[in-house]
Amino acid sequence: MKISREFKIGLLFLVGLVLLFWGYNFLKGKNVFSQERVIYGVYPEIGGLKVANKVSINGLEVGMVKDIYFHEGRQGDIIVVLSINTDFPIASNSIARIFSADLMGTKEVGILLGNGSNLINSGDTLATEVEANLKDEVNRQMQPLKNKAEQLMGTIDSVFTVFQTIFNDKAADNLINSFS
Repeated sequence: MKISREFKIGLLFLVGLVLLFWGYNFLKGKNVFSQERVIYGVYPEIGGLKVANKVSINGLEVGMVKDIYFHEGRQGDIIVVLSINTDFPIASNSIARIFSADLMGTKEVGILLGNGSNLINSGDTLATEVEANLKDEVNRQMQPLKNKAEQLMGTIDSVFTVFQTIFNDKAADNLINSFS
């Protein structure tokens, strides 16, 4: 049986389309052939988290951020859609925490595993946290030092005012006359 030239070209075109579809999704970070669980997190602010950032459990990448949008009912809350590509059991009392993955401030969602017996299913919502970024931590740690420096500046200002009062021209003349 001889296969016609048109059939070969059509088959090659279909294989090319499938490879193009798979390659495009692969470059976007999606695996077309794996099962995914979609879970949600509601955050007051996300601090620079973006679509396609990593989702990890104990440092191991298990998925990615699929979508981010504002909550329709609550003003200002943000819903983050997480795509989990593993069958690893995640307890329903686990926490989805946004943190800085490196010094440059790249955000990542880390799932802190809970110890509950109920497991999450696709479509469930996890409790959430947002870790302070490096700037906020430095500001928090430097605040006491800043307050002490301000107090010291006030004290030094008071000392200079006293010196100016004591050593003005008339007081200096009176002091010189007293010594003589």
